[in-house]
Amino acid sequence: MDLQQAVLLLLLLMMGRNGLCEPEEVCLKSGIESCSDCIRSGPHCAWCQQLSFSKRGEQEAVRCDTRAQLRQRGCQEEEILYPENTLNITMNKSLSTSFSQQDPVQISPQKVHLHLRPGLPTTFTVSFKRAEGYPVDLYYLMDLSYSMKDDLEKVKNLGTDLFKALEKITAYAQIGFGAFVDKTVLPYTNTNKDKLQKPCDEGEQFCQAAFGYRHVLSMTSDREEFRKIVGKQYISGNLDSPEGSLDAMMQAAICGMEVGWRNNSTRLLVLATDAGFHMAGDGKLAGILEPNDEQCHMKNNLYIQSSDMDYPSVGQLAIQLEKNNIQPIFAVTQNVQTVYKELSKMIPKSEVGVLSEDSRNVVQLIENAYNRLSSKVTVTHDNLPEDVRVEYTPLCKNGEPPSTSRGVCNEVLVGEEIYFNITVTASSCVGEEAFTIKLPGIRDTLAVSLSTDCECHCQDLDPDLAFEPGQDLDPDLASEPDLDLDPDLASEPDLALGL
Repeated sequence: MDLQQAVLLLLLLMMGRNGLCEPEEVCLKSGIESCSDCIRSGPHCAWCQQLSFSKRGEQEAVRCDTRAQLRQRGCQEEEILYPENTLNITMNKSLSTSFSQQDPVQISPQKVHLHLRPGLPTTFTVSFKRAEGYPVDLYYLMDLSYSMKDDLEKVKNLGTDLFKALEKITAYAQIGFGAFVDKTVLPYTNTNKDKLQKPCDEGEQFCQAAFGYRHVLSMTSDREEFRKIVGKQYISGNLDSPEGSLDAMMQAAICGMEVGWRNNSTRLLVLATDAGFHMAGDGKLAGILEPNDEQCHMKNNLYIQSSDMDYPSVGQLAIQLEKNNIQPIFAVTQNVQTVYKELSKMIPKSEVGVLSEDSRNVVQLIENAYNRLSSKVTVTHDNLPEDVRVEYTPLCKNGEPPSTSRGVCNEVLVGEEIYFNITVTASSCVGEEAFTIKLPGIRDTLAVSLSTDCECHCQDLDPDLAFEPGQDLDPDLASEPDLDLDPDLASEPDLALGL
């Protein structure tokens, strides 16, 4: 770098430090007839309410300009009206350090109210800390089509290892179990009466009747119960390769009472399969035209609308998983890894792991996936009003760039406190609105209510001193409000006034 370049760089740094590189405030005024018109015309527009500010013949629009321009033209600081944003934190509980049988606080603040001027952004800071020992609910949803026979035998003995892995994370772990195959209609399943009862190969002694999705075991912390109930499960079968995975995931996500999801827990749904999945539209092959209604249809632990309602779309499933704070882990074989990686891109807070041929590595797979999910903290919003814009700026060691859709911090440790700057801007005048700042996979939320300031709050003026725009008042006459002038004398400019 030569001397000339060094001097130029030094000048630029000095200009930046002194604010000389900051954009100049501009007030684009057009059609201004009142103070309210002025305030609405731009975020940098201010109004001078000083009586003697406008000159004879000038329009009211001259009172509208930036604060700097108004001061330069002689408007006193206390006479300048410039509504500014206000932030009111209405709930701000302290962050919890660990879980102690009560709902921990993992995000702060919890409620804020913003009073915004259109076009003028306001920024506040949100902090997050994952409570140590936070409960975990894990629902193991397994493909019981015939090709998963070896995997089922291994899973029957995995209960103890699964609980041991979860105990490294929390003392409050629960595990549930569900199974799926596919819709019991052609062309997915052989509908021959005997084949419906025993869809496996002829030589298979233990085979259960064809089914779509069955909930087997509600969340439990009893590892012996898990071993006993799962040990009674048998393989089943169907015809085509794609399975009814999305049907099963949808019911497991929305049937909270049946599955036993706790309100204050990290919810993991492990899908174990070696095949792809059917999705919305595939039901037409069986003449099923009724769209999936995203409702719970469980009776005696069976999905009773399996043969009457189409598969859900990926979008529908993603919405329900996010709505219910469920984080899916796709434990799949190598042959379908690519398919589920693409699916994972469309489902927030999901992970994909590759199963060994007999699922012997599933515990390590779940442990690794959980660590990846928990170390990545994402903040986003829900129900954002149309004329409101939000930008997230992570304040952490491994934060991603600022974004209007989400803020992300990576490699976050349990108990580590991180921060996000959240900038909110209303682009126009709106009434009372509200939206939610949330962290996918985490129950805690921040409720944001907001309103806009689009009116001018002028000070009341003495009506006896009211005057027309541009009119100059004689200060001596202004002090005598009851003085009447004789109209005949008013025409003689040299006559003194008689009292």
